[in-house]
Amino acid sequence: MIVGKMSKKGQIVIPKEIRDRFNLKPGDAVIFRFQGNRVILEKIQEKMTDILKTGKPVAPSAEYVKKLREEWT
Repeated sequence: MIVGKMSKKGQIVIPKEIRDRFNLKPGDAVIFRFQGNRVILEKIQEKMTDILKTGKPVAPSAEYVKKLREEWT
């Protein structure tokens, strides 16, 4: 088990063992997903600049909002 600690600013350092395992580098974008009472952290494989350049949403807005609301409940 690997334990982290939150700072006063709400920041959590991702332990080196996890950064190395998932090849996380400074500036990498991640997604936080909720699964029940758990938070799942996922690395975004595409560069954020490439995602923003395409200007295309991940899913149609209404569908995306519905999916998020389902995950939050």
